[in-house]
Amino acid sequence: MKNDAMLDERFIMHRFKSTRLAVLAGIVMLFAFFTYHVVVDKTIRWDLFSVMAAMAVVKICAMLYYRRTN
Repeated sequence: MKNDAMLDERFIMHRFKSTRLAVLAGIVMLFAFFTYHVVVDKTIRWDLFSVMAAMAVVKICAMLYYRRTN
């Protein structure tokens, strides 16, 4: 079997969906840690907040870019 047969559209879509699921799980865990520190320790972890904010900004910018170019 050739390598081209291994990299068809299904493989690319499975890779895309699994990456999207992994990022979503990471965001949920990051938000959980952030909320835990706010509720239990009464402190705001700005490092966790900055990572969440950067992820949100990149996602919105990518959505706007893809909307404009497609």
